[in-house]
Amino acid sequence: MPHELVARYLIPGIRALVAHALRRQGLGQERIARLLGVSQPLVSRYLRRRFDDILQELGEIGVDIDEVRSIVSILAARLILQNYTGYMELFTSYINTLLARGALCSFHRRLDPRLPVTCNICMNLFKPGRDPYIEEVEEAAKLFASRPGVEKLVPYVGSNIVAAKPQAKTIAEVVGLTGAIVRVGDKVAIVGFPAYGGSKHTASILLLAYSKWSDCRAAVVIAFSEQCIEKLRRTGLRVIEAGPHESPEKLLEDIASVLEKQRDPVDVIADRGGINLEPVIYVFGRSAMDAVERALLCLGD
Repeated sequence: MPHELVARYLIPGIRALVAHALRRQGLGQERIARLLGVSQPLVSRYLRRRFDDILQELGEIGVDIDEVRSIVSILAARLILQNYTGYMELFTSYINTLLARGALCSFHRRLDPRLPVTCNICMNLFKPGRDPYIEEVEEAAKLFASRPGVEKLVPYVGSNIVAAKPQAKTIAEVVGLTGAIVRVGDKVAIVGFPAYGGSKHTASILLLAYSKWSDCRAAVVIAFSEQCIEKLRRTGLRVIEAGPHESPEKLLEDIASVLEKQRDPVDVIADRGGINLEPVIYVFGRSAMDAVERALLCLGD
């Protein structure tokens, strides 16, 4: 079964790469074991294997080596921040994305010759259902990922795009990518699929703005840079600043406080991050496509 294939050959390899990434950050084996939810002896076995050997094995299965490097870096970063929900979301989304792409099909057929060449079970089952708001985010993500040089706009922890249903009040009414848009060398990859509740953090930021201004119905989060902020200001967009924050838990409270003081609609929040928080820029728009087009202005001259 596809899930047995993933559990036996894919998940252990990715988890071993994450263990190596955490070790490079200076973490000891016991802490790595606690973060991964495995035993310390298993972590020891992971670390005895060479990182490049694990990558090569995953490549033989059908995984893009550069892409999995990027995913592993983000997974490790989320664990260090104790964002276990985010870790699980991205890990699961990545697995589902690989299945939906058919990335593991050739390997699966080598193991089980009974599978016909025409088999497309995973590619059908792991595609999201059709919904206008899901399609909106999907098309916006494709536009974002297709622009040359867009990798410069992707934060270390990845980008996300969200769009709220009309009159949305909860995260469950906001569509976002279940994974993220991640940097892979000089290009980007879309990991995961648009889904309701797919990006809790970015959706929470969007709802703070949408509750005040109905034109802020969508948002994209991009990498922080003073040059990007200046370009957005020059186009006439209204940019405000937030942070630095004392802790990840204070971030939403701080941004809510900053927005509460604004009388005029806000187009962009330049968030300066804080301890264990990467600085990022939130760009709002009337639709997901509108938010992405505004964010892409940062790539202009």
